[in-house]
Amino acid sequence: MSGPFSFLSDFDGVWTDPGRELDAVHATVLGELATLAGVPREELKEHYDGFRDAVLREPEAHGWRIDGRLVSYVDEDTFALPTSIGQYIERAPCRTSASLREAVLREHGSVLEFLDRCYHETCARFRREVDHDLAPGAERVLRWLLDAGVSVVFASNAPAEKIVGWFAHHGFKVDDARTTEPGSAPLRVYGRAGKQELGGAGTMAFAGREVHVDRPVYRGILERELPDLVVGDVFSLDLALPLAMRLEGHPGAPAAVGVMHLPMTPDWVLESVGPERHQVDFLVPHVTSLPRLISRLRGSRPAPAVPARRG
Repeated sequence: MSGPFSFLSDFDGVWTDPGRELDAVHATVLGELATLAGVPREELKEHYDGFRDAVLREPEAHGWRIDGRLVSYVDEDTFALPTSIGQYIERAPCRTSASLREAVLREHGSVLEFLDRCYHETCARFRREVDHDLAPGAERVLRWLLDAGVSVVFASNAPAEKIVGWFAHHGFKVDDARTTEPGSAPLRVYGRAGKQELGGAGTMAFAGREVHVDRPVYRGILERELPDLVVGDVFSLDLALPLAMRLEGHPGAPAAVGVMHLPMTPDWVLESVGPERHQVDFLVPHVTSLPRLISRLRGSRPAPAVPARRG
């Protein structure tokens, strides 16, 4: 590839290990449910874990649902798990879930409204209390990319201040991509990127899973940035649209697409990796793999390995 290399990346799950933040959300939901139901937290936890297991057994039916449509599935999107548990409680398929539903509705308009409040309040508190939760080696990878002349753009549904603040902890300045032109700054971010916002009913099948690919807000970002490489961890949110654009020959489609290979990455996503234009090109085992991948795509000498440890 000639010219400046443009890399568009998701944030959480690529540059971070979201486990602690997700655990904090679960802890909030569990504690709030126990208070509303008037039962001991330890007693409720067994039922809560059972709800989690139930939704994971039916991943095609659970996930981040907006206006009746699943914008991501629970088995690919860790942050969709608390909401999916809320969907289970909303359906009230057992006596315990029915009693919890009644308890929630005494204080809130709906179970999902309650879950949204728990999620957003917990994530805001987590950002206030934690300087950063970047994956080991993330700051050294970012420094290598910038030193190599790579244009890095984050497109994340997280708020921009999270990405700006966590990288500022390591001395990086991240500019607002909405108020700067592509290529005008080496490090830019689209916060609240709207990857979940759907247009019409357009879907594509990936390894037997139907995924919505009409995501006009995210498409606008891709058309503006014209990235050479897109990497993300949630297939439906981050990668399905770039792959659909590549299949249709859209000039804004990336030449290469990579998916993070995380412990929870489902089989249907792994089966979507292959040589066809509608398939993911690369499995990315860790953020510290990015220098070698980008060196390979640029046709340059392989980058040295970046240690996956904190400095």
